[in-house]
Amino acid sequence: MADIIRETVSGTRIRLKKGDFNLDLTYITQRIIAMSFPSSGFESFYRNPIEDVVNFLNLNHPDHYLIINLSNRKYDYLKFGQSKVIL
Repeated sequence: MADIIRETVSGTRIRLKKGDFNLDLTYITQRIIAMSFPSSGFESFYRNPIEDVVNFLNLNHPDHYLIINLSNRKYDYLKFGQSKVIL
């Protein structure tokens, strides 16, 4: 059910569907990924759950990623590990 809602919210944006992951995330290049805001709580029902984003990055890019937050919004940056997020 949550995947259907997330896909509806994403609209025409391309979603990454790989294994158990269904994320509003796309590879711009092999080294650059664009994704929607990682969320928690109720918002994770219709946006990328932060735990899924953490698991995806740690599985597919272990110790080789840096997140640049281009929004004014805050989230639990420590879930990604020390020094992996730039505000």
